[in-house]
Amino acid sequence: MEEQSRYALRGKTGAALIAQLKRTAVPDHGIAIWHFGQESMAVKTKDGTIVYFDPYFTSSPKHNFAAPLRPEDVTNADYVFVSHHHDDHLHPATLRGIAAASPQARFLCPVPHVRLLLAAGIAAERIVACRAGEPLRLGAITATGIASKHEEFMLDAEGNHGFLGYVLDLDGVVFYHAGDTVPFPELIESLRPHRVEIACLPINGRDFKRFARHLIGNMNFREAADLTDAIGADLVIPMHYDLFAHNTDNPAYFVDYLHRAYPMQRFKMFVPGERYLHLSERGERP
Repeated sequence: MEEQSRYALRGKTGAALIAQLKRTAVPDHGIAIWHFGQESMAVKTKDGTIVYFDPYFTSSPKHNFAAPLRPEDVTNADYVFVSHHHDDHLHPATLRGIAAASPQARFLCPVPHVRLLLAAGIAAERIVACRAGEPLRLGAITATGIASKHEEFMLDAEGNHGFLGYVLDLDGVVFYHAGDTVPFPELIESLRPHRVEIACLPINGRDFKRFARHLIGNMNFREAADLTDAIGADLVIPMHYDLFAHNTDNPAYFVDYLHRAYPMQRFKMFVPGERYLHLSERGERP
C-alpha cells in the first residue's frame, strides 16, 4: 500500500490529542476511552489516571493509516499494559519512547515477556510481571491477568501464560481488554465472575491462508459477539480489524451479526484517535 493510498485521519493527532486526554474530565461512575487503531487504546479514570493498552505508535506503508500518536507524544502514561510479544502489541520503539516521555509510567506484561521489555530498554523497577488469575493493586485500580489462547496457549517452563488479556476495575467500571485470543470455555468461566461491563475484543478471525503466512489468528466476528453475550458485557468494542488490510475482517459483518443475533447488545465502533465517554449505569444510585 502506497503512502498516498492510506486513509487520512480526521481527528486530533499528536500533541493536540494528548492535550485532549489531559483536559477531559471524567464524571462519577465513568471512564473516558480513546482508540488509536489495531488494539491500541487509552483509558482515563475520574482521578486522572491514564492507562494505555498495547500501544503501537509507528507508521508503515503496510498500514491503512498513520499512527495518531508518536511515542514521544505520550507524556501522560501512568500504566502501560502489554498483552503479548507480537510486534503490533509489544513494539520496542514505542515502549522505549513512552518510557522516556512518561518517566512516571509502569509497564505490565506477561511473565515470559519481561525479558523483552528489559531488552527494549525499560528499567527493571518499572516493569510489573503479570500472571493469569493474579490480581494486582495499582493505586485505585485492580488489574487481573486473563489467560488467552492466540490460537493456542503459550506457557513458559514454570507454566506462566505468555498471552494475557486484562480485566481492570476502574472506579467500579469493569473493563476487559482481551489482547489477542480465540474463545474457549475456560475464558468464559474466568471472565464471568468479574461481571465485565466493557469488553474490547478482536474480530479479525483466522484461516488457513493467514496461518500459512505465520499470521496467528483471533476470534472472528461471530465468536466475539457470542462471547460478549456469554459473559454478559454491557458494551462491546471490536478491535484488530482496521490497520492491516491483509489481516482483517469486515466490521460490518460484526454489526450485522449483532443486529440479527443480539439486537439489544450495545456496541461502539471507533475511528483512530476518537474519544468516547462511558457512563456506567451499574454504578448509579437509585
